[in-house]
Amino acid sequence: MKLRPPDWPLPRPDAIHHIVEDFLTDWTAPNAHILPLRRFLENCLSTDLRNFFAESCFLFVFTRQKLPPFCQHGYITMQGLVGSLQLWHHAVEAGLLEDFT
Repeated sequence: MKLRPPDWPLPRPDAIHHIVEDFLTDWTAPNAHILPLRRFLENCLSTDLRNFFAESCFLFVFTRQKLPPFCQHGYITMQGLVGSLQLWHHAVEAGLLEDFT
């Protein structure tokens, strides 16, 4: 950045994330690949990008001022599991529901 001309249009970055990889990177290692990238994006966006279960979102509603986006978009707008006939049959076969038909 020191060698840039005075009229350089881009500002000095606050954070930099370097991805060093060879020609074949398998992005399946959560701690080595995904976690550093997620933390970098969370830092840049000032938000929490983790996924939560409904119980955690329920607790966050009563204990936090700002909810994570996952809870805002999924739990609060009541977007649960979409019911279907196949799902209903599976629940009956698993003993979770009774079949009254």
